[in-house]
Amino acid sequence: MAVTWDTVQRHSKLVAGVSVAGLGFSLPISTSLDGILLVVTVVAWVVSGAYGELPRIVRENRYALLLPGLFVLIALGTLHGFVPFSERAKHLWKYDDLLLPLVFIPLFLDPAVRERALWAFGAGMGLTLVLSLGLAAGWIPKSSWLHGDSANATVFKLQITHNVLMVFAALLFAEVAVRCDVLWRRYAVGLLALCAVIDVFMLVQGRTGQAILIALIVLWCQRRFGMRGVLVGVLAVVVLVGLSYVASPVFQQRVEKTRGELAQSNIDMVAPEGSSVGLRLEWYKNTAQLITAYPLAGVGTGSFPRAYGEMVAAPNAVKPAHPHNQYLLTGAELGVAGFGFVLGLFGLLWWKFRSMGGQLHAQLGQGIVIVLAIGCVFNSLLIDHTEGLFFAWMISAALAAKSGEGGELSC
Repeated sequence: MAVTWDTVQRHSKLVAGVSVAGLGFSLPISTSLDGILLVVTVVAWVVSGAYGELPRIVRENRYALLLPGLFVLIALGTLHGFVPFSERAKHLWKYDDLLLPLVFIPLFLDPAVRERALWAFGAGMGLTLVLSLGLAAGWIPKSSWLHGDSANATVFKLQITHNVLMVFAALLFAEVAVRCDVLWRRYAVGLLALCAVIDVFMLVQGRTGQAILIALIVLWCQRRFGMRGVLVGVLAVVVLVGLSYVASPVFQQRVEKTRGELAQSNIDMVAPEGSSVGLRLEWYKNTAQLITAYPLAGVGTGSFPRAYGEMVAAPNAVKPAHPHNQYLLTGAELGVAGFGFVLGLFGLLWWKFRSMGGQLHAQLGQGIVIVLAIGCVFNSLLIDHTEGLFFAWMISAALAAKSGEGGELSC
């Protein structure tokens, strides 16, 4: 039987759809598998000719250009800087995930691909959650293939990434649970959501994820119960924090460590290397001064470490590769325009998903915006592989749901 080009393209699009959905499972688990699936997705997308749909997609939904637009702005920042162009270009490609919506959105227009993607992510995070709970309980011994132990039950990723993904998994499980028609399935998925919340607050030390989870709990309650839900959410957070402090040595020690580092930061002129809070406060203050010194065009993409090192004279000061704050990093490298673009990007995406109503992907779209908007206050998440890729992947699925049909998980 003769193989036609149409047949090749049709099968390539199927392969691309399976690969992009498979990223949902690999993202919490394996960076290497992420890379393989990305290559397969992009190559199959090119062969399939799905890129031909981009003009129509952009005409119908210009929000698809927001993340690539930020990449273009960062690319323009390579035209000047404190370091050689080769270093600026190398730093630029830490943001390459921002281009991926151009690949992902045409594939996610298929509701079946979106559904498989969420099931894959749920499966990957379900496996991570089970292993994390087993590690915390001492049922799984510490191993070289696990990042954590019983005192900090991370599994495949370090604590910040683990908690960022687990927070979103809690939201996904909660949203699916309230949509389940079968009672026992509703309780089962709801139990997964509760276990994910416990994992974030009581078993893993990542404070970024805990801050995000507080906001998501209040948001979720407000969406379910209206304005009175805000009060319900605040009360739920107070109870959760209180129980975590009483019942979890991991959480209690983290709170006491944070208090100590905050108090010490008021005394130290230069934060010691072991003070996570003190270092961040120092980096934030100095980076704000750097933005003030270069407000229009910034210091240039990839030039932050050199510019920061030249500005901070204290020999014992820790001089970071980035300030652990995406807003300040972008503001320092691109000026106030870059700072404003990142804020505007999150604001526009929030408004977009808010206006899409109560369908699952709209709710998840709001959730991922909250996750990144808060997470970027404490970390430079857009240059981190897993968080940056996950953001582009989930935003693409949420934006595609507007044009596609269906998009709800069957439960």
